[in-house]
Amino acid sequence: MPLPANSQASVVLTRPKGKNEALASRLQAAGFSTLLLPALCIGPLATGPVLPKPADYDLIVFVSGNAVHYYLELLATHGLDGAWPATTRAATVGASSATLLYESGLLPEANILHPDASLASQDSESLWPILQQHLPTTRKVLIVRGHSGREWLGRRLLEAGLQVDRLAVYEREPAQWKAQEGERLEGVLRDEARPCVFLLTSGEGVDAVHSNLSRLGLAPLWTRARFIAIHERVASRLQSLLPATGKVDAPMVKICQPNDDAIFDAIVQIALS
Repeated sequence: MPLPANSQASVVLTRPKGKNEALASRLQAAGFSTLLLPALCIGPLATGPVLPKPADYDLIVFVSGNAVHYYLELLATHGLDGAWPATTRAATVGASSATLLYESGLLPEANILHPDASLASQDSESLWPILQQHLPTTRKVLIVRGHSGREWLGRRLLEAGLQVDRLAVYEREPAQWKAQEGERLEGVLRDEARPCVFLLTSGEGVDAVHSNLSRLGLAPLWTRARFIAIHERVASRLQSLLPATGKVDAPMVKICQPNDDAIFDAIVQIALS
C-alpha cells in the first residue's frame, strides 16, 4: 500500500547483483524510489579437480545462500547432483539460506538444519545449539564458505572433537561505483525533502560502501542517511565508520532479519521515523 507522499524515502539497496530486484519492485510499488548499488561483486571460486562429496561427511554447513548456490552448482557440474545420501545432514546459518536446499529436493527436509525463522539473529551463534543436538552422531563436517569469513563455528566444532574441513566456493570483491552512479547517489543524499535509507547486509559491504563514498567525495553526506542492518555486527561496523561528531545527528540505524519481508517493514518504519 503506498505511503503518504511526505513519508516516502529514497532507498539504496547494496546487496549483490540479483538480490535486490524483487525488493526494489515492491518498494517502488509502495512509492519509494530505489537505487541499486551492489557493494560487493560475488562470483564462483575454482575448487580444484577433486570436489568434497556429501557422502564423505556426516554434516555439511553452509555459511550463506551463496555457499549453497555455488556448491549445488559444483555438484551438478561434477555429475553428483543426485548423490546426497540420507545420512548426511545439511545446515545453514540462516533460515533464508536454506531455501535452495529445500527446493533442490536432494535430501529430506528433516535433514536440513537452520535457526528458526522467527529468531532475531540468524547467525552461527543461533545455529550452534541446533548442531549440538546432533554431535553424538557427527564425526566429519564440511564448512562451505567464501574465500574468507568468520571462524567461530569451525572452532566450536573442532573443540567438540570433530574433524572439520573447509571448502571455499565463491569470492567477494568490493564493487567500484562509476562516476554516473555517484552523481545519482549524490542527488539522493542531498535531497532534503526525502530521507535516504541504505540497506547494509555485511561488514565487508559496509566497508565497500564507505570506500566508494570516500572515493566519490560523498562520505560527509552519508551521516545524513538512515540505515537498515541485518545484524548487530553490521550495525557496529557502520557505527565505527560514522562516529557522532556533534555537528550532525548520530546515524539512525534499525536492525532486522535478512528476509525481504522484514527488510521492507523495517524500511517503512525508519522512513516514518
